[in-house]
Amino acid sequence: MENMLIRDIEEKDFKSILSLNEISVQVLSPLDEDKLRRLIQMASIHVVVEATNESNSNQESDAENEIAAFLLVFSEDADYESVNYQWFNKQYSNFKYIDRVVVSDKYRGMGIASHLYHHILKQVQTSDAKVVCAEIDVLPPNEPSLLFHQKFDFKELELLKHNENKVVSLQALKVN
Repeated sequence: MENMLIRDIEEKDFKSILSLNEISVQVLSPLDEDKLRRLIQMASIHVVVEATNESNSNQESDAENEIAAFLLVFSEDADYESVNYQWFNKQYSNFKYIDRVVVSDKYRGMGIASHLYHHILKQVQTSDAKVVCAEIDVLPPNEPSLLFHQKFDFKELELLKHNENKVVSLQALKVN
């Protein structure tokens, strides 16, 4: 059984993050190392989920642990060019915007995304943020993400058409 550790992104994680992003690029914007560095600098939450194999923890090994997922979250007034982020920034004065959460195919179905969302919600409770925001593709459809956000009680605020092939559902979860 593997243990999972949520920790801040480090430079040694970049190659894994870029690889995970590339695998999911059909529902995310492309990412290169320079853009990743800029996003991390702007992000209020930037973490990875590191999978540590218990059987290796007792052995002397220089092998790095595997990155199972990563998450980037922005607060209000970040200098972020995302049209989706800018829409939320015009609507709310205090919020957290989930820009991307990516879980490796190998680790899907293990509750990692839920753990990351609980991690965000815990941090939001100690901040001034009143809302957690996200967008989900409806064209092309990202049904698993829509269902996932429904479980957390996110509510659709608006559909935003980027172009004839891309429409997103802008959603928010009010927090106390």
